[in-house]
Amino acid sequence: MNLFKIFHRLYMEYFSWAFDSEFDLDRTFNDLQSFHTKALPDSQNKGEQLYAKIFKSNAFYLFSPVVFIWLRYQVMKFSSAEYLQSLINKSIENED
Repeated sequence: MNLFKIFHRLYMEYFSWAFDSEFDLDRTFNDLQSFHTKALPDSQNKGEQLYAKIFKSNAFYLFSPVVFIWLRYQVMKFSSAEYLQSLINKSIENED
C-alpha cells in the first residue's frame, strides 16, 4: 500500500462528499498515482528521488498499515462533534 492509496481510502471513507462524483476523486488520485509510478530512487528530480527513497522502501510498506490506522484514527477524532466541542470548551476555559 503506497501513500496515495492510503489517502485515497481515507478520502473515499470520510471526504467523498467534497467531490462532485467518484470519477473526480479517482481522476485526482490517478495523477498522484502516476507521480508515484514515475518516482525512482535514481531520478534526476530531487523531489522524486527523496519520495522514492522514503515511500517506496520496504520499511514503509511494512509500516503502511500502521500509518493508515493512525491517520484514520486522527481523521475520525477530528471529525467527531463531541471532540471538537471539548476543544472549544477547553479553549474558552483557558481564555478566562
